[in-house]
Amino acid sequence: MSKRVRLPAATAISVLALTNLGWSRALASSGESNTVPPPGTQPGSKNSAALLKDTVATTHPRLISLAPSNTELLCSIGAASEIVGVCSFCDFPGSVGDVSKVGTFVSANLERLSRIKPDRVLLVSGQEMLAAQLSHNNFKTLTLDNTHLENIAGNLLSLGRLAHKESEAKAVAADFEQSLQALRAIVQPAAAKHAPTVFYCVWPQPLMAAGRDSFLNEVLTTCGGTNIAGTVPAAYPRYSMEQLVLKNPDVIIMPFEARGQSFLEKTPWTMLKAVKEKRLYFLPDQKHDMLSRPTLRVLKGIAWLTAILHPEVAPQLNEWQKSASYLQCAAKGSF
Repeated sequence: MSKRVRLPAATAISVLALTNLGWSRALASSGESNTVPPPGTQPGSKNSAALLKDTVATTHPRLISLAPSNTELLCSIGAASEIVGVCSFCDFPGSVGDVSKVGTFVSANLERLSRIKPDRVLLVSGQEMLAAQLSHNNFKTLTLDNTHLENIAGNLLSLGRLAHKESEAKAVAADFEQSLQALRAIVQPAAAKHAPTVFYCVWPQPLMAAGRDSFLNEVLTTCGGTNIAGTVPAAYPRYSMEQLVLKNPDVIIMPFEARGQSFLEKTPWTMLKAVKEKRLYFLPDQKHDMLSRPTLRVLKGIAWLTAILHPEVAPQLNEWQKSASYLQCAAKGSF
C-alpha cells in the first residue's frame, strides 16, 4: 500500500476554503469552520526573506506543485516543462492534465514523490502542516503566501527564480502590477462616491462568508465594494441569517451551486434589498470562475465583479481590457 501523508479533516476544510474557493464550496457543507493562523506562523512556513534566497542549482529543476495556483503561475512564466508532478485539483491550463498526479491538496503520496525525486515541492498558505510533514520525510518544500493580491506578483518572481525563468517572471509580474494599478485608478473615484455593500457567500447552507482574512475580501475592496463581513476576523467564517438581514447588503454574490435553490425564494432571503432589487448574482461554474485562485486569471474575475458593483465605469473597463499589460497577462495566463 502506498504511504501517504494527510492533514486532519478539519484542517483540510480550512485550507481548501482559504486558498481555493472553488473546492470550499463542495466541502463547506461538512459544517467545519475555518480558522487558519496567519501565513508564516505555522510549522513548515517560510518568510519572504527565505523565499528570495530559495534557488535550485540545476538549470531544469524538477518541481512538484500541490496547489493549483502555483501550477498556473509556473505555466504563465514558461516553466511548464519543469513541472514533474501535480495534485489532483490542478486542472489549468489543460496541458497539466498529462502530468503525474502525486496527491491531493491535503495529502501526498510519498512513494510517488520518492520515485520522481523532485528538487522542490511547492505549496501555498494553509498547507504549512503538509509542508512540515513532507520536510520530515526529507523533501525540500517551498510554501508561498497567496492571501493578498500583491502576493501574485511576488510569487511569480519567487517561482521564476526557482525555475530559472527570472526574466520571464519579471515581465509577467510587471504587467500584472501595472494592470492592477490601472484598474484601481478606474475604480477608486467611483468607490469614493459610493461603495456598495456586498455579501460574498462562500456557501449557503450553513451560511459562510468571505471574512477579513480572506483573499476575496481584498478582491471586493479592489472592485470598489464594501464587504459586510470584512470586519470578521477569519477567512471564511460562519455568518448568521440574522446578521445578513440586519446588514441588508446592496449586492449578494452566491456560489454557482446555489443556482435554482428554493431557499432563495423564501423568507428571509426575499426580504433582502439585493433580492428585491434583483442584485443577487451567481458566480460562473468552476471552470469559468476567475475569482477562485490567486493567479493572473483573477484580473478577468475582478473585471466581472467590478462591472456588477460599478456599471458606470463599464466604458473604462472595456478600454482597460484592451491595454497592453492586460492583454499580456491574458496571453500568459491563457484567459
